[in-house]
Amino acid sequence: MVNKTRETAIKTLEFNPHDLACEELRHVYRGKNSGKLIVLFSGLVAAAMLAWDIGSVYAGAWYAWLLIAHAWHWWLGRLDFISANVSIELARINRHIMAAGMAGLGWGALSIALPLLGRSSKAAILIIMLIAVIVALPRLVVFLPIFFAFAIGVYAPLLLATPFLDFETLHMVLVILVVVGATLWASASEVRKILIDVLLKQISSEQASWEDRLTGIGNRRSFDANMATTWAQASRAKVPLSLMMVDVDFFKKFNDSYGHQSGDECLRQVAAALDSCARRTGDSVTRYGGEEFAVVLFHTPLNEARNISESMLTAVQKLNIRHEQSTHDIVTISMGIATIVPTMENNMQQLIEEADKALYRAKENGRNRAEWQILSPTKAG
Repeated sequence: MVNKTRETAIKTLEFNPHDLACEELRHVYRGKNSGKLIVLFSGLVAAAMLAWDIGSVYAGAWYAWLLIAHAWHWWLGRLDFISANVSIELARINRHIMAAGMAGLGWGALSIALPLLGRSSKAAILIIMLIAVIVALPRLVVFLPIFFAFAIGVYAPLLLATPFLDFETLHMVLVILVVVGATLWASASEVRKILIDVLLKQISSEQASWEDRLTGIGNRRSFDANMATTWAQASRAKVPLSLMMVDVDFFKKFNDSYGHQSGDECLRQVAAALDSCARRTGDSVTRYGGEEFAVVLFHTPLNEARNISESMLTAVQKLNIRHEQSTHDIVTISMGIATIVPTMENNMQQLIEEADKALYRAKENGRNRAEWQILSPTKAG
């Protein structure tokens, strides 16, 4: 049946904290275009003021630092979320936090120049910093470590610069720190609660849509997600990944002879039999389409995959579902197995195609059997 963790999540809205953290992190990078415009144009205005009062060298260095810091932050977001189905490692989440802190420090570095600026420039620079913070923090608040990293990057240099400021500028700085800080602190809790509620409902809806309604196991979307995740994990760990493509033998004839209701019940029983043989952590059984199923086996060399396939063949035979139009008189399955130790350079689609070819050979060789193929890295590329 569907992965028990997903079932629990759907029914109780209790999620794996790491999975929820990944989804929160994805939210941070949604709709960030307005932030890019603020950085480009507000940063350019601030750089022009610095160039006028201090010099173009300092202004150019600061503006370059601002753009590089934010570009790294946005690049990490794009890099990690090209595939939204893949979970993010803790070490990579820490890089996002560090990047947010560096992006905040890009704005905070303006504080170093405050003692050297004229009165009007000081006020303008503080207003620009205020705009940058107001635009960025509400988007970042859904993931608190990034929220605090960015805020510290902005405010820490500002606090360090206060002893070197005149009374009037210091008064403006304190007002900004107190008003903006208090406002954000008061609203952060409520904003984050609303956003987390939205994310929980979104995740729940997505998880529910992973289930095949007829058989109760995962559907094609679930297969795509599991395959992408398992491929990435196997590639990082440099361990074998096996894929089985399974087809119910002569299923069209079964439907024609016994009716679609009997066909649906047949698929439900076959799905349960397959799922009962793949219960290890990392195993997943999904309905690929029609009477075809897919089994993804993490950290599974070919000999273990063959043992599992034999168990599945036997489990389906033991159902003893009558099928007079089959050469075996009962419902049976044919299986194609492909195994590889993947790398990020390999083509995942090639593994699916090789498993399909092995399935076709199993049908050609009499059905009710499994055929297999080991892929070399060169062949899979």
